[in-house]
Amino acid sequence: MPAADPCADTLSEALSFHQGGALLEAAERYLAILSQTPDHGETLHLFGLLLHQQGKSSEGLSRIGAALQRDTANPVYLYNLGVILQELGRDAEAADAYRKCLAANPGNASAWVNLGNLLADHGHFGEALEAHRNAAKLQPGEVDHHLRVARDLRLIGDIDGSLALLGEVLNQHPGHEAAWSAMLFTSQYQPGIHCDELLRRHSAWASRFPHPVEAAKRKRRKGALRVGFLSPDLGNHPVGIFLAPLLERLRERDDLTTICFNDRKRVDEYLQRNRAAAGEWHEVAGKSDGELEADLRGADLDVLIDLCGHGEGNRLPVLARKPAPIQMTWAGYVGTTGLPAIDYLISDGHETPEGSEAGYVEKQLRLPANYVPWEAPAYAPEPGPLPMLANGFPTFGCFNNPTKLTPSTLALWARLLRMVPGSRLVLKYKGMQDPAVVQRVRGLLSVHGITPDRIDFLGQSNHVQHLAAFAGIDVALDPMPYSGGLSTCEAIWMGVPVVTLPGDTFASRHSLSHLHHAGVGDTVAKDEEDYLRIASALVSDADALAKRRASMRSIIAASPLCDRDAFADGFVSLLAKVTGRKL
Repeated sequence: MPAADPCADTLSEALSFHQGGALLEAAERYLAILSQTPDHGETLHLFGLLLHQQGKSSEGLSRIGAALQRDTANPVYLYNLGVILQELGRDAEAADAYRKCLAANPGNASAWVNLGNLLADHGHFGEALEAHRNAAKLQPGEVDHHLRVARDLRLIGDIDGSLALLGEVLNQHPGHEAAWSAMLFTSQYQPGIHCDELLRRHSAWASRFPHPVEAAKRKRRKGALRVGFLSPDLGNHPVGIFLAPLLERLRERDDLTTICFNDRKRVDEYLQRNRAAAGEWHEVAGKSDGELEADLRGADLDVLIDLCGHGEGNRLPVLARKPAPIQMTWAGYVGTTGLPAIDYLISDGHETPEGSEAGYVEKQLRLPANYVPWEAPAYAPEPGPLPMLANGFPTFGCFNNPTKLTPSTLALWARLLRMVPGSRLVLKYKGMQDPAVVQRVRGLLSVHGITPDRIDFLGQSNHVQHLAAFAGIDVALDPMPYSGGLSTCEAIWMGVPVVTLPGDTFASRHSLSHLHHAGVGDTVAKDEEDYLRIASALVSDADALAKRRASMRSIIAASPLCDRDAFADGFVSLLAKVTGRKL
C-alpha cells in the first residue's frame, strides 16, 4: 500500500483556493509545499498554471517543466504545457507537447482538438482532419468536433463531403448556429451554385429569428455621425487589410466617428493599425451575445456595419435583435446574410449589377468605385521579367486557397494545359503542399490527362516571398465559383494578368470588380470557351505579354482601385444618403 502524501491536505486547500479564483492564497500554499518538498510534481504543475494565469508565463512553464522532469510522460502535465505554449504562439512546441500527451493518453479528446487546430493553422489539413476525426470518435455526441471535421474537408477542397456532414449535423441539431453558418459559408464554394439557391438557404436560416422590432427612431442630434464596425477579423486578414486605409481617412473627419468592436484576441500589426485609426475601440472577444448587444446599444450608434457575415466567429444572432437603427453588411462576406434586420449590403455595380436585387434580402448600396479599397504593399518587389522568355514555355498559376480548386475549375484548367503544349501550372497557398491536397488535385487533373510533372505545389511563405513568387508565372488563372479577391489585386500589381469567369454570385465577381476598376478588365471571360481563348492568347505572344507585364503597375497605381481618398469619399456619401445627414 503506497504511503500517504503528507502534502495532500495543503494541496487540496490550495487547489480549492485556485479553482475559486483566490490566486494569492493558492500561491502561498503551493509555495509552502514546495519549500518543504521542492520536487512535488503536482504542486509544481498547478503552481505553473497559476503563474501563467498571473501573466508570469515563463516562470509557469519552468515549473511545469520541472514537474515533467519528475514524471516525463504525465499526460495532464503535457496537455497543460501544450495549452500554455499554444496561447503564447509557440505552436511547434505546443504541437510536440500534445503529441507526447496523446502517446500517453490517446483518449484525451481536447488534446486531439488542439493539435488538429494547430495543424490546420499551419496548412497540414490532412493531419488536422485525422486529429479532429479522432476527437469525434471519442465524443460522437459533441457537435463541435463534427464542425471541425467539416471545416478540414472544406480546407482540403472536399466541398461535397463538407456540406454532407454539415447537413447531417443540422438534421440532428436544427438550431445549431455555428453549423448553419458553416453550411452557408461552405455553400459559397459549391460548384454550380446560383444566387437564387444561396438566397433560399440563407433565408431558411434567417426564418428562425423573429422579425426584428424596428429600432427606436433616433432624434436628430448635433455632433458627429457614429458608425460602428463589428468583426473578429480586424487584424491581418483581408477584412483588416481593406479596412485600415478607410479608417485612417475617416479619422480625419470631424463630422463622423468610427467605433470598432474587436472580436479577435490575437494582436498583430494590422490590429494595431486599425486600433490606432479608430475613433473608439471596444474589446468584445469572449463576451456573450447579451453582453455584446448591451455594448452595441450603449455605444449610441447611428449605423452598425457587420464585417463577418456567416464567417467563423460571426455575431449575426445579435444583429437579428437590431441593436442599431441602421445595420449594414460589407467586405467580410460574399453576398446576402439572409437577415431582414440588416438593412443594406455595400457593394458596387460589378459585384451586384442592376437587376440582381432579387438575390439579396438587403437593399444594395453601390459604391461608385471598387467595393473595397486596396493599398499596395510598400514592400512589394518590382515585377520581374516574363518567365516564359527564359523558360521557353508558359507557366500558369493560381495563388488562391485549396478550397477554391473545385473539380469543374480543375477540369477547365486541364483543357487549357492540353491546348498549350509544354505549359505548366503553379499552385501556391497555405496548405497547398499538404499531401491530402496534392493527392486530390493531382488525381482530378490526371483524370483529364494532365501528368503530375506539369504541376508545382508551393506552400505558405512570408508576404514578401509570396509576392516575389509571382515572378515565376506568366498568367494567373482565377478559380470558380469563388474568385480571387486580395490575391487578384496582388497578382496584377506584380504584372501578372488574371483571367476570370464571373457568374451570378457575389463570390464569383470579386476579380471582375477589381480588374475593371484597375483598368485591366480585358481578361474577363464571357464563358468557358472565352476563358480558354483569353488565357491561351495571352501566352501566344510573349513580346506583347512582356510589355503588358512591364506597364501594368503604373496603370493600376493611377486607377480607381488604388484611389483610397476617392473610395473614402464615396463611402461617406453612402452614409449620408442612408442617414439623411449632410457629411
